[in-house]
Amino acid sequence: MNELFEEQFRFNRDSVPNWEEGATHRKMLTGHLNDLAGENRGRLCVLGAGNCNDLNLKQLLHAFSEIHLVDIDGVALERAIQSQSLENEPSIFLHKSDLTGIGEQLAAWNEDDSNAGSNLTDIILKLSQPVNLNLPNPFDVVCSSCLLSQLIHLVVKAVGDTHPRFEETMIAIRSQHMQTMIDLMGEDGAGLLVSDFVSSASAPDLPHVPDHQFEQYLSQLLSSQNFFHGVHPGVLFSLLVGNSPFAQQVRNVEMLPPWRWNLGSRQYAVAAIQFYGLKKD
Repeated sequence: MNELFEEQFRFNRDSVPNWEEGATHRKMLTGHLNDLAGENRGRLCVLGAGNCNDLNLKQLLHAFSEIHLVDIDGVALERAIQSQSLENEPSIFLHKSDLTGIGEQLAAWNEDDSNAGSNLTDIILKLSQPVNLNLPNPFDVVCSSCLLSQLIHLVVKAVGDTHPRFEETMIAIRSQHMQTMIDLMGEDGAGLLVSDFVSSASAPDLPHVPDHQFEQYLSQLLSSQNFFHGVHPGVLFSLLVGNSPFAQQVRNVEMLPPWRWNLGSRQYAVAAIQFYGLKKD
């Protein structure tokens, strides 16, 4: 049993009843995807789709000719289309996949193992390589739906954030995921990187801050280092502009205004960055 994946499966099961609470988040995310769709009704791929509580699939079917939902939790994907009465919809495709390719290795990693150092080196090396997802890309729009924080959480749980090579491993899994998004995009395709970066667990005032003060409040949280590992919105943005390797592959990078995601027992602050692939000559 992969304990790292089992934790995610439990999270998906526990969050099933939060459809109503997540209405604002769902409206925001669905709206941004509709905006990226344009008039051509292209193909959408959502990485980390899970229960799809954050996606209005029926609305998206008006904007896209195909919707491909990808997650490690195949049961959650089945549950998602059933809950939105779309189990017989031929334009929706479900893909159960480990989006890192190293989930089993990471779950089996043990710091006390005599080969722990070389095993971690092997994991980092594999993260530097493309993962074979067996998806029918290229897609017109690729969305990472609050998945990056979950992928980094795998490293936190398996390696620990005090381990000397934690940051190296965290950066490797983040870089792999961002490259995966770019690789899945078609020529002149669009990407939407959506990330939850802080919750009311460490920022209890988050649900109560007035909307007109929300961005200022988030800036204060970020300045005080109150955010999840590896998903500072400013850092993510900086990785897609300037002289970074990713910046050479994308254009028109834009940070969208943040919003709140109500998940029942907790609320999260969410940031989204949209970008476009480079047109080929």
